[in-house]
Amino acid sequence: MEYRNIKTVHWEPSQACNAHCPMCDRNQNGGEVNHHLTNAHWKLSEFKESFNPEFFKTLKLFYSCGNHGDPHMCEELIDIYKWIKDSNPNLRILTTTNGGARKPEWWAELADYSEVNFSVDGLHETNHLYRQGVKWENLEENIVAFNEAGGDSKWTFLVFRHNEHQVDTARNWSKVLGCNEFIVKKSGRYINTASLKEKEGHQAQFKGGFTQYLEQPENPKYQNKELPKFKELETKYGTFKEYLKVCTIDCKAEKKKEIYISAEGHVTPCCWLHGQPYKWWRPTKSGDVHEMIGNYDLINLKKVRNIKDIIEGGFFQRVKDSWKKIYFDDGRLETCALKCGAKYDPFSAQWQ
Repeated sequence: MEYRNIKTVHWEPSQACNAHCPMCDRNQNGGEVNHHLTNAHWKLSEFKESFNPEFFKTLKLFYSCGNHGDPHMCEELIDIYKWIKDSNPNLRILTTTNGGARKPEWWAELADYSEVNFSVDGLHETNHLYRQGVKWENLEENIVAFNEAGGDSKWTFLVFRHNEHQVDTARNWSKVLGCNEFIVKKSGRYINTASLKEKEGHQAQFKGGFTQYLEQPENPKYQNKELPKFKELETKYGTFKEYLKVCTIDCKAEKKKEIYISAEGHVTPCCWLHGQPYKWWRPTKSGDVHEMIGNYDLINLKKVRNIKDIIEGGFFQRVKDSWKKIYFDDGRLETCALKCGAKYDPFSAQWQ
């Protein structure tokens, strides 16, 4: 990865969130907040000190999609977007959000600077079963305010068994609210990444108790088409981990010329590598990616203040070198194999 080749930036403005989504690493199955997180966020002053305006002039896409938080929780998000647009008025900015916080006036102002992908998984009686804590009335008012201000929005619907009967109704309602596109999303999160075993469903928790049991849709057209390959690879290689040891790694970030920047300021090739040391079910900052990073200050843009030095520095090169290795003990990253292995790609299949 070379600094001059970067075309896309995936940026996390904040680790804070108003929702408790059960399959998100920000919390424990929708319950207690991940103890590794500090609700870090970007300030405009930090952003200006960390980026040279020239950096944005060669970018094609700058998008905010939370790894652990929701972009709209960043207090100075619009001010940061304004500053970016001053550097490159033609740069495409995209924000993915649950849309449930802030006032409608804020969303109307956002329409001048960013496209928005609203993640809405059902209607008023079902959206909160996954987007726990999101109030439908607030969400709907914010979508309307954004669209009436001339914003370019999409509605992305994550399909489960409990909401699959509402897909067509939601598609029609998205048009009523003024959304320009409706996207069906098919979750691939039915593999336990700790044990590398299949799971039938996912038990949600909220405020100390069990809530919705999240199951795959019954209708095959809403199911992730890659999931059956897990069993096939497990059978062929003995265990799925054996497949991960030898699979060809086809890096998505490298193909898209993309980097990820976290709310703390860490610069990594992708959100998956950044998130791997933050799993709530493990000790703080542990695992193979953590060991490869070593000194986090060396990849922290808020401290280094030179993104070129980070991208062309040791960590990015060590990641790429690891793809040629076979054994995890020898430095092969399990996360790279799991997310970018050539024979199993449930992430891309979410939209197929």
